Amino acid sequence: MAQYIRRRLLTAIPVFFGITLIVFLLTDLAPGDPTDLLGEGAAGAAEQAALASALGLDKPLPVQYITYLNKTLHLDFGNSYRTKLPVLETVLFRMRWTLLLTIPAIVLSALLGGALGLRAGWKKGGLLDTIVSPIMLFLNTIPTNCLAILVLLIFAFQMGLFPISGITSGGLTGLAKAIDILWHMTLPLMILVILRTASYYMLMKSTVQTIRDEEYITVARGKGFSQGQVLRRHVLKNALCPYLTSVCMQFGHILGGSMLVEVVFSWKGMGTLIYDAVNTKDFPILQTCFLFIGICVVAFNLLADVLNMLIDPRLREEDRHA
Repeated sequence: MAQYIRRRLLTAIPVFFGITLIVFLLTDLAPGDPTDLLGEGAAGAAEQAALASALGLDKPLPVQYITYLNKTLHLDFGNSYRTKLPVLETVLFRMRWTLLLTIPAIVLSALLGGALGLRAGWKKGGLLDTIVSPIMLFLNTIPTNCLAILVLLIFAFQMGLFPISGITSGGLTGLAKAIDILWHMTLPLMILVILRTASYYMLMKSTVQTIRDEEYITVARGKGFSQGQVLRRHVLKNALCPYLTSVCMQFGHILGGSMLVEVVFSWKGMGTLIYDAVNTKDFPILQTCFLFIGICVVAFNLLADVLNMLIDPRLREEDRHA
């Protein structure tokens, strides 16, 4: 296992450099000029040229990339074009609010969707499958922003049960502040849990339906194992590999995957930070956000492979003989 992890870490090094190159090119090729931020485009040509020189934008593209890569390796992400604040400090501050919202959403939806999908897939055409599957299929097709706006209108505007926007009401400390934050995050958390539960349910259900008629399941039944034992020891164990891969990939996308929900509820996390940076052409913020998202995807993809090898001994045997 240690050798496998070392090999994967070595293969992640060129992937990291590829991510930095793609992130740099995406922001460089994006329409607009960051020098327009000076006076909202009212600056003269001389002032814009001076600003471009100060930002290093007047140098050839390969030189700009080498400079960007060198600074990135030294964790120097510069300052925001818009706020003039350190980019790393801004991104880390916003990231914690996104993690606070999305990590509980993924954990809750993974547990709920997996449990329901396991039962529905095992008894195809049963009561649970007949009632829940159409609902989950419908929820899986609803755009995130549409469901978020609908929930906001009903529970916040009309019923007044929850705040319309923001993370906290302000002026609170201690336990009162924690409760206030939970109150503010209830609706966006509910949206994320509903939508991701539907996705995880469909994945687990289809996986279980694929393996429920395999020979080893028939043999387990023939040995007299109870339904619970068959589900835990054989069905769930074999269904966990693709399921955990999907969940880990969701963890890799959490930094930017909740952008629409954050924008609707004005939740000041990574999603709204990226949204604001796109509107203002704040390239240092965009580069750092995209870089962090790419690294998270690679890291959790590695985690998914490690977990799959721990669960499935066949993968360990294949790795030994590879």
